[in-house]
Amino acid sequence: MLVPFFRTILLYIFIIAAFRLMGKRQVAEMQATEFVITILISAVASVPMQDLNIPLLHGLVPILTLIAAEIFLSVLSMRSQKLRRLLSGRPVQIIRNGVPDQQALRKVRMTLDDVFETLRLKDVFDLRSIQFAQVETNGQVSLLLFPGAQAVTLDTLGKSPKPSPPMELIVSDGVLYRENLQAIGRDEAWLDSILKANLLSSLKQVFLLCADRSGNILLFRKEGK
Repeated sequence: MLVPFFRTILLYIFIIAAFRLMGKRQVAEMQATEFVITILISAVASVPMQDLNIPLLHGLVPILTLIAAEIFLSVLSMRSQKLRRLLSGRPVQIIRNGVPDQQALRKVRMTLDDVFETLRLKDVFDLRSIQFAQVETNGQVSLLLFPGAQAVTLDTLGKSPKPSPPMELIVSDGVLYRENLQAIGRDEAWLDSILKANLLSSLKQVFLLCADRSGNILLFRKEGK
């Protein structure tokens, strides 16, 4: 019973480490080659998990080979535009000046239902407001609205907002992130004073605490505490 358990745990750790080498892209951001590699690794890893007669090394070697091939292709793609276009393709414009490009839609095999669904998810409900939209190489749709349809910002109003320091996560579910505390120029004595000011005696009572260099804090107690 313990052999399958340890084999599975070992493969799991190995695959996590392998994917860390490949990068931190989400599934929706993967290129075609990365998605194929992911499927192949899943298929290869499942075999030694289920069949104990197969040596574990016979499962690790193909996974290493696939990861090495992916890293090698990624490095080559960074250096060769032709190879990058061959593997990933090119962006395809599907809307120009509010008019859908029917030929481009057929090329990427998108229906008008797909287009309108994608636009609605981006809070766009009028084709006429779109200057151009294109399908990127990872399958995502990016778009640019006409100036009159874009959201009003301080820049468009001619105002310059003052830069605000980012908030750092200091305490998460009772756990202190010391490196973030140092990043905002504070120490544990300051943290203790914050806890006392909020009538808290321990970090275990804190669900979330964020702070920035300006002294702004965001604090939530644990429920029932």
